[in-house]
Amino acid sequence: MPSATQVQMLEEPQMQVPLLEQRFADLKKALVKPEHKQKVIESYEQLCKVLENEAEFIAKHGPSMVPEIDFAEVQKNGGKLPEDFADLVRDRGCVILRNVVPEEQASKWEKELIEYTKRHSDVGGLPIHNPQNWSLWWTPPQVQIRSHPRVLEAMGCVSQLWNVSDSTLPVDLTSQVAYPDRFRIRTPSKDAEYTLPYHLDSGAIERWEDPVNRSNYSAIFEGNWQNWNGWVADKRIEAKSDMYHVGNSCSCWRSLQGWLSLAHCNTGEGTLRVLPNLKASVAYMMLQPLFHSGQFDDTQPTFPGAVPGNTQFKPTTDFHPHLAMEKSVIGIPPVRPGDYVYWHCDLIHEVDKFNWGTRNSSAVYNACNPLTPYNIDSLVSIRDDFNKCRVPRDFAGSPAVKGLESDHADHGARLENILSVDGMKAMGLKKLDVDEEGLTDGQRQVRRLANAKLGFA
Repeated sequence: MPSATQVQMLEEPQMQVPLLEQRFADLKKALVKPEHKQKVIESYEQLCKVLENEAEFIAKHGPSMVPEIDFAEVQKNGGKLPEDFADLVRDRGCVILRNVVPEEQASKWEKELIEYTKRHSDVGGLPIHNPQNWSLWWTPPQVQIRSHPRVLEAMGCVSQLWNVSDSTLPVDLTSQVAYPDRFRIRTPSKDAEYTLPYHLDSGAIERWEDPVNRSNYSAIFEGNWQNWNGWVADKRIEAKSDMYHVGNSCSCWRSLQGWLSLAHCNTGEGTLRVLPNLKASVAYMMLQPLFHSGQFDDTQPTFPGAVPGNTQFKPTTDFHPHLAMEKSVIGIPPVRPGDYVYWHCDLIHEVDKFNWGTRNSSAVYNACNPLTPYNIDSLVSIRDDFNKCRVPRDFAGSPAVKGLESDHADHGARLENILSVDGMKAMGLKKLDVDEEGLTDGQRQVRRLANAKLGFA
C-alpha cells in the first residue's frame, strides 16, 4: 500500500506551481526547524489519510455537518452555547444560530434593501453587469443590523468560542468592533453570474509571511497538527492580515465571519458552502507548500493559492488535492429570515455558482471583530467613514464602486439608525467602560487604549 505522500505523487497534476519572489524561498526554509523535519513529514502523511476519511464522512452526512441551535436555547443557557455543542462547533468551524432576529423584522430589512437598490441602481456591485453583491455599506438596514441588540448578543455568544490564555493580554472578546461590509441579493438564476470559489479571507501569504500570524500555527510546523488549537486568541490579536495595503482587503481581524439571513433559502440556492473540519484542513493548507511531487521540499518560492497583495487565500483542487473539496465542501442547511451563520476565519468556504431556487438568496454580511490593538485602528477609521458616509477603506480600491452613498439623501449613516448603546460603542461613537465589574487586566488595558485613540478623555 503506497504512503500518503506517494499517493500525492501519483495523483498530483503536472502543473507549474506559480513562482513568487526568491525571498519566499527563504521564508519557506524558516517554517520547519531541522529537528522537526522528520516529524512534519510523518505527520503530513498521516494527515493525508485523515483527510481522505473525513471527505467521505462529510460527503455522506452533507449539510447536517453544520451545527445549528435555536437562539432561545442559547439565551436560556446564560448567553452561552452548551458546552458539548460548543466543542462540536470548534471542531466543525461553523454554526447556525436560528431565530436571532424575528422573521418579520429580517424580511422587512430585505424589502427595504431591495427598494434602496432600485432607487440607487447606479451604485454598482458584483458582478459588474448585473449587481447582486451591492457596493453599499451605510443603508439604514445595514446600520440597524450592526447595532441591533439581538445581533450583538449573538455575536457575543459565538465570540466565547475563543479563549485567551493570558488574562493580561490586551484583548476584549466581549466588545465588538463594527466592520461595515456589503449585502447580497441573489436573484434566481441558472447562469453562473456570481461566483466566489474556494477561499479563506483575512490573509493569504500573510499566514506564512507575518511572523506573528505564522506563530498561530507553530504546532503544525512542529509535526503536532493534532494539538493545534485554532481558537486561542493570544497570538491573533496583533497578527497582520494585510501586509501590502492594496485598498481592497481586510485590515481587521474577523475572528468569525458571518452573515444574517434575510430570506428563505434552501441548500444549494445561491448560498454558503463550507468545509466543516477546521483542524485537519488548516494543517494541510499550512503544510502543503512544503511538499512537491510527494517529497518534502522547502527550497522553492512557491505558495500555491497565496498571491502577495491579495488577502484571499485560494486553495484549489489542482494544488491541494487531499482536501478533496469536491466531496468535503458542502452546502449549509436551509436558512430563514433572521438566522445567523458564522464560520471561523481559517475555514475554507465558497458560494454556490447558481441560485436554483425560486426566491432571492439575501443576506447582510456582519462578522465578529473583537477589540484588539490591531482592530482599534480599524475602529477609528470606521467611525470616520460613518461620519462622512464614505466607502470604508478596505473597499476603496474596488472596481465595483460606481457611486457615492454620501450623495443619497436617504443614506443610513445617521445616529437614529444605531439601535443600542453597545452599537454606539462598536462604531467608536461612545466611550468604552473601563470600570465595568469583572474585567480582566487585559480587557481594561485595551479599552483604555481604544478610548485614547478615539479621543475620549
